[in-house]
Amino acid sequence: MGETNDKDIHSCSCVIPIIFQYIPAKDLRCAQRTCKEWQAELTPPSPAATWLYQSIVASRWPWAKVPCLTSNDDNGATYAEAITYAEIMKEIYIKSQYVQESLLPTVWSDNVFRQSCKYGKYSRWVLAKQFDDGAFLIDLAWAVRILYCLGPQAYLTLDGADISAYDPAFSMCATYSPGWRLISNRNGYSAIQQQLLLGKDSYASLEILDQVMTQGKHVHNGPRKPLIAHILEQQPEIQLTRNKNWSRAMDLEEHTKLLSFLLRHPESRRALLWDVDGVVCRGVTSLAKERYECWDTLTEAYSVGEPLLRQIPHMFNMAKLGQHVEALSWDECCGF
Repeated sequence: MGETNDKDIHSCSCVIPIIFQYIPAKDLRCAQRTCKEWQAELTPPSPAATWLYQSIVASRWPWAKVPCLTSNDDNGATYAEAITYAEIMKEIYIKSQYVQESLLPTVWSDNVFRQSCKYGKYSRWVLAKQFDDGAFLIDLAWAVRILYCLGPQAYLTLDGADISAYDPAFSMCATYSPGWRLISNRNGYSAIQQQLLLGKDSYASLEILDQVMTQGKHVHNGPRKPLIAHILEQQPEIQLTRNKNWSRAMDLEEHTKLLSFLLRHPESRRALLWDVDGVVCRGVTSLAKERYECWDTLTEAYSVGEPLLRQIPHMFNMAKLGQHVEALSWDECCGF
């Protein structure tokens, strides 16, 4: 083969955007560094950038949902809409990558917070070595999203939850707040107990929480996948109802907001640790509506459909956390 010069590259510039649509994301990143012309072709506002960032996000978080390119034009998306979409996808990728790969390690490497957790009854579990990298926080954020989006509405409406604001203090001490009031009113609890049980889809949140706290039994070679990815890959027989609510739960933007919020607000992070252990230590299977054998924790469950009183305040608090953060803006959560 002869040498390639700038004229060869320029001569095929008209078909480059089409070719790029058939190239894997990692190779597209290499193409960006090949020459200035290709770098420009793969940088917004170039339409080819839409495919680049859509491909990168899909390869990095294949289980997650991102906005679709939509249009009010019957003939398809306009040039301006494609440019806007490319910018949106680029922003999602940059922010999500920053929060997970930069902010999380930085925050979790500050040993002051982690050491302070040893004084909490339901937070000292994070001192175990398997939690050194902090990656489990990514899993917790997905679990909260699933519980909030797919779980029983009772956690957002009953016992005053519909008029109560999220407060991390509710997770760490008995207060006159949703869930805790039921403990002092057992007759009222009996009347709504069945409304607090989780169906097959929303039970994914409890499966994640349980596996997070027992992740020492899992052997990982190389970077560990989030548990939601592992669950979806290893257990296709779950046959989740992939409806609009599931898409909400898997929204990458919202997950990034929630994870960033937890990293930037230590008391909310500490509260979630209490909530997780407060539920898991008493057995997550008691919160399942039925014995769904597709879930590992339920295959040999002793108690199903009988939630324990002390679990309920923590379930309310996690659902309210999800609701609170979803109502916030990008800037309020991410701050960049």
